[in-house]
Amino acid sequence: MLRNQVVNGLKIGNPKDFNYLCNGYANGKSYWLPMPGTSTSQYFKMELLVMDLTGPMSVPTWDGFLYVLVVIEVSCRYTVGCLLRDKDETGPTICNIVAMLEQQSGLKARRLRSDNGTEFINTTMS
Repeated sequence: MLRNQVVNGLKIGNPKDFNYLCNGYANGKSYWLPMPGTSTSQYFKMELLVMDLTGPMSVPTWDGFLYVLVVIEVSCRYTVGCLLRDKDETGPTICNIVAMLEQQSGLKARRLRSDNGTEFINTTMS
């Protein structure tokens, strides 16, 4: 006798048999690796800032934001995230974030790293 019925017409004998991640799905979703938990490189404070922009999201937030900008200070992994309505806001927002981090740390940012997307390669970022 079948124990569980999740959906009408769908009978599952043992739910634990279906509680796993398909290898094809996992490999298909992992075409980019996350930032590693450990690194052999040592960075001083404000030596490297890593940034990325994601979006547009398929569903905007209640205030109409479609993009998320993340800036990470690598030495301590201090992270700043900002919601943006338009991709064109990226340059000025990064300038504000870098200025804020420089003011808080008392040091100048030495290097910025990104994926060289069009939002990062423009006159504002130059």
